[in-house]
Amino acid sequence: MEDFRDKIVKFCQLLYSRRLNCGYAGNVSCRDGDRIFITPAGIPKHRLKKEQVLETDLEGNPLSPGKPSTEARMHYAIYARRPEIKAIIHAHPPFLSIVAVAALEFKPVLPEMEIVLGEIALIPYIRPGTEGLAQAVREKLSTARLGVLFNHGAVAVGESLEEAFDFLEMGESFAHTLVFVHLLGRFNILTPEEVNFFRGKATH
Repeated sequence: MEDFRDKIVKFCQLLYSRRLNCGYAGNVSCRDGDRIFITPAGIPKHRLKKEQVLETDLEGNPLSPGKPSTEARMHYAIYARRPEIKAIIHAHPPFLSIVAVAALEFKPVLPEMEIVLGEIALIPYIRPGTEGLAQAVREKLSTARLGVLFNHGAVAVGESLEEAFDFLEMGESFAHTLVFVHLLGRFNILTPEEVNFFRGKATH
């Protein structure tokens, strides 16, 4: 039987070691049938222990002691909208956070990004932890694999924690490139025909 608590701890540490998250920021969850495992509030993710990972039902009712992450509403809203999603990572990677603060436009410039990520959801600023943000993310992330929360951070979803992590890491790599291209002020944009071709080759 898969130990979801162990996996969440592992990926929190991986986020920290890859410099995709730090300190108290971010939250991670996964779904197992009608149960959600989610990181708690107020604990640095890289020091998270297995027994601190919380379990709730799909509506957020606690099945173990503790207080879920302040962004738990966002996780539950995504799971409710997208039954195929089994894992969510919300983090604050440096370059995706620059994109979020500067509200930069994601231009189609790299085939790999179109194949793997496709259209990246851009979510206007709404106060973190609120039902308003949860519902905005639910709508904007209805088909996307990665979303940028303006003035906040990023959220990646997948059919596993491995997949959500890969989408987040690829998004951060893309954002790194994007920031420097914006500084140069020159873009070699893929044509709409190329974008449609590569998005038709999506990983699944």
